[in-house]
Amino acid sequence: MPGLLVSVRSVEEARIAVATGATVIDIKEPSRGPLGRASVEVWKAVRAAVPRATPVSVALGELHELEAATEPLDWTGISFRKVGLAAERIDWADRWAAIRARHPGPPWIATIYADWNVAQSPPPREIVDIALSIPDCIGFLIDTWDKSRPNRLDDSWFPLVARAKAAGRLVTLAGGLDANAIRRLAPLGPDLFGVRSAVCVAGDRGATLDPARVADLVQLTASLKF
Repeated sequence: MPGLLVSVRSVEEARIAVATGATVIDIKEPSRGPLGRASVEVWKAVRAAVPRATPVSVALGELHELEAATEPLDWTGISFRKVGLAAERIDWADRWAAIRARHPGPPWIATIYADWNVAQSPPPREIVDIALSIPDCIGFLIDTWDKSRPNRLDDSWFPLVARAKAAGRLVTLAGGLDANAIRRLAPLGPDLFGVRSAVCVAGDRGATLDPARVADLVQLTASLKF
């Protein structure tokens, strides 16, 4: 059965997610984009508040944003980190390699945008081809870049998900998912479903987490069978 990755922006939200059964606590700042990077102070506070047995991941924004970052990044207690590739069509693999060399630490998750044409990111197959050759890239996040549009994932993504899982990589499906979308996409067999809007008050990704919504989706994912 898959687990539930819940994106949080504060210690208070992290505590709600843990108390209601989230599998992974993912730290990001929704106001800064689909993979908005929160401050290192938030990382530290959340990690300190979350039990050590619960994995904590961090969103780092897009590759060009990470290249421009000047804030010292402390990876203590972080299980994995993910970076997006919006507006990246040239030399992105070499530049990501340089970033990995400059920032040793926990494993990486490569982000594939389902709406990659809108995001102007590399095609999904190209990302998979390169990421599977990188030992410290342990998985893929398949997400949406434009959060104002419906999720575009369907069963046509099965070959890509199957290829990643056959290679032993972690696969997370996300991008404005609600209960109906999770049920619909369950046959793809991801390891995790990632949520933010669906577990916030009134379904607003900028609002705070709603414990009842988190609990409902935790129960739903626990009931799924592939």
